[in-house]
Amino acid sequence: MRRFPTGFYRAAAVASFLTALTTVALIFLPDFYGPADGLEGRMGRVQDPAYQLRAWIYLFHPLLVFAAALAVFLRFRDRPALVLPGIIGFGLWAVTEAAQQAMTLFMFDRWRRAWLAGDEAIRATMDVRAAIYDGLWDASYVFLLIGFLIGCAFYAAELLRHRRLTRVVGAFYAAAALLTLIFLVADLGGPSLPPSLGAWLYPAIQPLGRFLIGLWLWKNADEASPIAGSSQQRAVNE
Repeated sequence: MRRFPTGFYRAAAVASFLTALTTVALIFLPDFYGPADGLEGRMGRVQDPAYQLRAWIYLFHPLLVFAAALAVFLRFRDRPALVLPGIIGFGLWAVTEAAQQAMTLFMFDRWRRAWLAGDEAIRATMDVRAAIYDGLWDASYVFLLIGFLIGCAFYAAELLRHRRLTRVVGAFYAAAALLTLIFLVADLGGPSLPPSLGAWLYPAIQPLGRFLIGLWLWKNADEASPIAGSSQQRAVNE
């Protein structure tokens, strides 16, 4: 089996470290621009620097997460039963979320700028355009949640079978899967988390989990060595 160089996994580790930062930015940047008031406020948001910064981070964030997920998959590719459906799930999530944000940046934001510039055709149809955009965004959101749930659940099932840092990372994947399931159920009309609990649970799980994934990739960057905490390593040590 062809080996991937150490540098590949180290680069994926750096990508995962960056996603810890991008996750924090995605969570807290909305505090700097607050809710929009009516259609005019929603259109004007395109001129807000904090909003624009978050929008561009949102576009590249899933691609960085997928790079780290792909590296985890490759480290377990000799036992693909669980990680193969996992990476398919992460792929569905990453493509959908990036496409969703590209739609915002290159379709809806252009409409907003045209509305602000006084384009009469855009102004006359903006309510309909916004409704179409919102419908596509909501549908994409449900689909990306399903993909992310699949990815996290299958990765958790594999990594929790091992020990030490590998099991800890698996526990964070499991926590992310559970949180995603809660979000999905709520979006489908089921019960949701109390706002006070949801306000700190996601920031407590995702940034730290993504930092630990990066640390795990950095420590397991050499394919010539067994994965730390794996049954293969225990056999070698014994």
